[in-house]
Amino acid sequence: MVATLQGTDHYVYRPDGQVYYYKVGKGEPLILLHNFGFSGFMWRKMIDKLAQHFTCYNVDLPGWDHSQIPRRKYMVPDFTRAVLDVMDIAGIRSTDILAHAGGAMVALDLAANYPDRVKKLVLDGLPYWDLEHGRIIWERTFVPQFTDTTAYSVPVHSLTTWEQAVKANPNLDREHWEKNEAIKRRSRRWTRTGYWALSNYDNQAMGPKVKAPTLLIYGERSPHRRVEQVAHETIKGSALAVVPGVVFAFDRPEELTKLTLDFLL
Repeated sequence: MVATLQGTDHYVYRPDGQVYYYKVGKGEPLILLHNFGFSGFMWRKMIDKLAQHFTCYNVDLPGWDHSQIPRRKYMVPDFTRAVLDVMDIAGIRSTDILAHAGGAMVALDLAANYPDRVKKLVLDGLPYWDLEHGRIIWERTFVPQFTDTTAYSVPVHSLTTWEQAVKANPNLDREHWEKNEAIKRRSRRWTRTGYWALSNYDNQAMGPKVKAPTLLIYGERSPHRRVEQVAHETIKGSALAVVPGVVFAFDRPEELTKLTLDFLL
């Protein structure tokens, strides 16, 4: 993980494989959790500013980028356990968490079931479905994404060229795309497993258990906005912010950084 401030690389060795995190900064701990299918690389435009106020622990969740792919199927609580192992090895008793999408679901699970380990949550693009709607999302949204039937025994994401990708999205960040493709080549089957885990997790049952002060952030064009009010109402005492003109707030890193720091500080 490249940053202007000098940080250090770390690995936590677990029976399911090692989990990587990058540590940088000074102050109270802040754990960063990426979306499923990507890595802590997504925070590269924010971490230097966050590290001026916090000791940042930028985690690659099991199966993606620097972290090893487990040999067994994971559910959301298994990813939570991996984050807790990182905290235990790093000597973190309680922490703030900044998380995006699938990572936000892991953060929600951690805050709901281990309330003494979480101080504050900043959740960008939290999907907030129950089991019934999660399974509908699996069939209608996730399954159609798996168009490559030649690489594995189950369909997975197809690989793309830069020309194909930029034609579909002219504003695409090439550095981000190249990292995403590298992760995809290594972890396509695991990403399918991860999406299946997300689809079989009841967020709405966990929300009311969360005691930590929580900031919910959604991009104005996010498909998850259909449930933002449900999340806001059932995660008691939560605050809600909407970033205009984008799908996810991390597409505007300066604005997401400001929202995060204003809330946490």
